[in-house]
Amino acid sequence: MGTPEFAIPPLQTLLDSQHEIIAVYSQPDRATGRKKTKIPSVVKQWALEHQLPVLTPTNINQSSHLEKFQRLEPDIVIVCAYGNILSQAILDTPKIDCFNIHFSLLPRWRGASPVQAAIKNGDHRSGVSTQKMVYQLDAGPIVLSSREETIFPEDTYESLGKRLSFLAGEQTLELLQHIEQNTLEYVPQKEEEVTFCRIIKKEEGAIYWQNQSAVEIERTLRAFTPWPGIFCFSEDRKRIRLTKIKVVEVENEIGILQPDGMIGCQVGSIQIEEIQPEGKKAMSIQSFLNGYSHLIGRALLSEPN
Repeated sequence: MGTPEFAIPPLQTLLDSQHEIIAVYSQPDRATGRKKTKIPSVVKQWALEHQLPVLTPTNINQSSHLEKFQRLEPDIVIVCAYGNILSQAILDTPKIDCFNIHFSLLPRWRGASPVQAAIKNGDHRSGVSTQKMVYQLDAGPIVLSSREETIFPEDTYESLGKRLSFLAGEQTLELLQHIEQNTLEYVPQKEEEVTFCRIIKKEEGAIYWQNQSAVEIERTLRAFTPWPGIFCFSEDRKRIRLTKIKVVEVENEIGILQPDGMIGCQVGSIQIEEIQPEGKKAMSIQSFLNGYSHLIGRALLSEPN
């Protein structure tokens, strides 16, 4: 069970093994773009290309979908970024267990956005955990933990997530080997070390110059690349996305666009290197300043007035 590209390496591991994939579950096709064209998930596309049976229920826990799932009689279920909470009835169905591959070293960053949370909060390391699923978010005992993966200063959600996905593929093979040899160990999580992250909402990309340091804003941009990004508003209510910035250890007037493209923050400043005005493509800061010189010396706002 999985939906985004990061779930492909575990699937590929399963396909390359001697085990049978009796079904692939993914999220339903999503309407995208102005024409609202329905696009299948990356996992669905991959499953179809490899001629695997794929199901995309809106809610797998509904009785009709649950019954169909139970008729499959799976030995194990492996979940990686599926995007749907599984009921106890689903968890009780496989003969062995349901396992979740989670992109953090649990118990740190239980929840829906562990990769973004690690970058945004300045963690230096991450990794991948496989846990027995229980009917409580990411709270089950850990059966496998990967080696630590360094989080580099330039890492974004995409770059770190891609490396972790390859670790997830390796861990899937390790999981299968332990199951075959009956050597899995179930280690309870240390509740005193638990931290949580939640589903990210678009408005969380808003920049609050008065309350955020330059370092925090730069981390947020990397965590929220490609979505939702970080943004502010001009005084005429136009949204402006900052797409490439760097931290500068100088002080400037907070929230005010300087002639050199710097903006002061709660602590330090950011130097804008690339920027995307509403309705336009991303451009260099110099091109922006040439075309939007009326914004120099003006406040860039956290919310539209």
